[in-house]
Amino acid sequence: MGKFGFRKLMIFIILSATVAIAYQIPYLRYTFYDQMMEVLKLNNTQMGIMATAVSLTSTLCYPIGGFFASRFSIRSLICITLAAFVGLTVWYAFTTNYIMLLIIHVLYGFFGIATLWSAYLSGIRKLGTQDNQSTLFGSSEATRGIVQTVLGFAFLGVMGISLTPQIGFRWLLLVGAGVTAVFLFLALIYLPKGQSTDEDTSVQEQSEKCSWMDVLKNKGVWILTIMIMGAYTIWSMGNGYLTTYTVQVLNISPSLASTLGIVRSYIIVFLAGFLGGWVLDRFTFKGKAFLIMFSTVIIAYLGVMLTNKLIPICIGITLVLAFIANVMKSTYWSTMDQAGIPVYMTPLATGVISFIAFMPDFALPPIFGAILDKAAAAGNIASGFNMIFLIIIAFSVMGIVGSILLTRRTQKINSEKELLVEETVG
Repeated sequence: MGKFGFRKLMIFIILSATVAIAYQIPYLRYTFYDQMMEVLKLNNTQMGIMATAVSLTSTLCYPIGGFFASRFSIRSLICITLAAFVGLTVWYAFTTNYIMLLIIHVLYGFFGIATLWSAYLSGIRKLGTQDNQSTLFGSSEATRGIVQTVLGFAFLGVMGISLTPQIGFRWLLLVGAGVTAVFLFLALIYLPKGQSTDEDTSVQEQSEKCSWMDVLKNKGVWILTIMIMGAYTIWSMGNGYLTTYTVQVLNISPSLASTLGIVRSYIIVFLAGFLGGWVLDRFTFKGKAFLIMFSTVIIAYLGVMLTNKLIPICIGITLVLAFIANVMKSTYWSTMDQAGIPVYMTPLATGVISFIAFMPDFALPPIFGAILDKAAAAGNIASGFNMIFLIIIAFSVMGIVGSILLTRRTQKINSEKELLVEETVG
């Protein structure tokens, strides 16, 4: 990061900010759920369907995004994404028609993944070398957190000074569209129109020749799919259930729980991104770092279940869990080199990995909801959360398996490289 020139730094910021915006505006319900219900005249079921429209479309678009990123320039895809978000967000600001809202959220899901996700990952990976990938990806995650924090407080300010929720929500969206337009302008200026070096041109040509079968035959793709599924599930389900666990089981106040949620969502994300990325780059074998983190997660979740009567200790453990989960989420893509996934394979590989590894994000919540409803009906909500935590522990075990396989693959790749060097010298 320290060797970045100004232009490279701007590319890094634009890529990170674009993802931050794409993962904030379609998910405003996390912060303004009640206001959205009032302004848009929706009930809980309709809000849920609208959320599903984004998540299901996003999941289906991961392979499409991999294909697009292997065929079109990062500049074209990022600019298309930003332009689409400007138009969709302005449209969002001036409609309350439910069919229109569903169409907007389906399109948010499409442009947030198909024209962005794999292009973003490819772009960030190409900005660095094998030695600083974790720092790069971790810093990008932290930068995304900073952008979302600033936008979040700006949105709160707009809602706070508005005469009515209707006016506030409209101006909130217009502010979001305006910020997106600024980054579109910056993208048009700073993102390179073509490949800047012969090496980049070669990578682009190889990427265009790379087939889905080439990706599916790469062992590293499947190893990372296993490891990332474990890490992402820990992060996603932890975010979804640890805050409500502190209210329903530890019996702390909702306001204190919200405060802890803010700490997890913003402060810890920032620290985990910058600090975690730097630390992970100090490991010769990143699989070993993930092995340590997955093992710590298992111990921590067992600790949460055993200390629910010792509230301060239990809360402390949940914050440790949040930190580890965010370190894993911010750095797992940095392991592609050590998994033996070539740079030219990044677009298609990230499309395949994301499509499979992120499936628990929409598959598990209904299962977990049913578990909690059954436990609540039985008068023992803590048992329901304990069952959820045991399922998360099972995904941690999956992550351990993936980490061990990653370490072995890295060792094998390094041995083959050393052997090749010896043969060349000899």
